[in-house]
Amino acid sequence: TMMVTHSMRQALAHGDRTLMLHEGRIVLDVAGAARSRMQVADLLQLFEQVRGQALDDDKLLLE
Repeated sequence: TMMVTHSMRQALAHGDRTLMLHEGRIVLDVAGAARSRMQVADLLQLFEQVRGQALDDDKLLLE
């Protein structure tokens, strides 16, 4: 089953693998033990490391 959401909280609360897309491309693919301990802040930090930029849309971050 695949669930699509814009809520990072929902993405981490459900399933056993999280993919994050940005500008039509997969930028993060997190699974296993590392994912089970992740919080939203961890996803944001990982995104910034990979993309070299922070997500700046407050609505996206808070939903």
